[in-house]
Amino acid sequence: MAEASNSVHLAQLRTRLHCATRTLALQAAMKAAKHQLRAQGMKVSHFPHRELVTLAEPYLAQHREALLSEASAMVEQWRRDGFFGKRAKLLSGAQGGKR
Repeated sequence: MAEASNSVHLAQLRTRLHCATRTLALQAAMKAAKHQLRAQGMKVSHFPHRELVTLAEPYLAQHREALLSEASAMVEQWRRDGFFGKRAKLLSGAQGGKR
């Protein structure tokens, strides 16, 4: 029974790590999209959030590897620091699943 519980916990942890990585990558893409808008002399506050996400998606697609790599490194540091809980901190290679 303990093995099943540990297995479920690992699956949940991998999901959290994957979601955190994806979120950080999207945030970086949105930051770049906002920077591009400002460079064109536009005010970011005049754009709805959904439109900013739509503008960030092509940037994310173009720079996917670099953004995910940076985000993954940050999430791994958070995992080692215990941000995802004590068990995650103790597990080595917890993010070893597919992305």
